[in-house]
Parts: sequence; structure tokens; C-alpha cells
Amino acid sequence: MPATTRVTRRRGPLTALEGVEPALAIGDAAARHVRLTPDGLAPWLGESPAGFVPWGEVRLLVVEPPTTWWPHPVIGDSVGPLLEGLLSGGGSFVEGTETPTFPVRVATDGGGTEWGVTQHYLSGYRRAEARATTRLAEYLTDRPEARLLLARPAELLDRIATLIRVRPPTA
Repeated sequence: MPATTRVTRRRGPLTALEGVEPALAIGDAAARHVRLTPDGLAPWLGESPAGFVPWGEVRLLVVEPPTTWWPHPVIGDSVGPLLEGLLSGGGSFVEGTETPTFPVRVATDGGGTEWGVTQHYLSGYRRAEARATTRLAEYLTDRPEARLLLARPAELLDRIATLIRVRPPTA
């Protein structure tokens, strides 16, 4: 990322990037990711943008982060390969595999495109965080006024974190 942009918070597949050009990144901001700004969205490879789609052209935004059943993905990334190695007779789950990606699909009047973004964890994300990311993409597509929230990505992530922690009352 340029020196004028810094990572301030991360929640699941979402990362708040603040500075001169604030954005909410989907995926690993140090690798392949998509940046959402009030003006539009753009795929990035590390510090380099690779295109731009203004919100006015976006008809559908679909984000499909993988999920894990582990209580925290770090556990899955640590224990999963050990279990895989034990169960497969010593082979390692991580050997020879590339860093996994997940799709971000954008449909416009002119067609559609799919960007693969790098995930933070091999095992996937917590279900609630993946679901919140998917719903946020839908919300931003359906409500142009909500895109102003992208100008303050850390505050937006704080709101999302609060909503994820809120549990409906049980009967």
C-alpha cells in the first residue's frame, strides 16, 4: 500500500484502509484484494490498482468468502494441517498449495467480471464474518446513500463488529 494508506482494522475478510485514500478492502490488503470507496470498486494487487468500476455501473456485487467451522481460523490453519498430515500418513496439507483465493463478482450493464481475492486464512473465515461481508456487498449495491460509509472504513468495521456480536433475544 502507498505510504499514505495504512491498515487500521480487520474483521474477517474486510480490512479498513485509512489515510489519503480511505477504502474498505475485501481480501488480504497486502496481496490480491478489492477496494471499495464511495466512488466505486477496484481490484488491487498489493500496492497497484488494476482497474476501476464506478458504483453507478454496478448492478450486482457478489462476495463469496469461504467459511470454517473452527472457532477461530488461526486454529484451523494451525491444527488442520497437522490433522491432515496424521490422517494422510505424513503428507502436509500446505505443501505445494498456492495461497487460496475467493471470488468477488461484479455485474454491470456491459457484462460482468470476476476477481479472485487472497484470503487471510487457509481454513476460511468465521461464518458470521463471511455472512456480514456478503450482506454488506448487497447493501452497498442496493443503497447508494450507504456508500458514504466507505469514507470512514474503520468506523464501518466497528459497526459491523457490533452487529455481529449482537445476538437476538432467545424465547
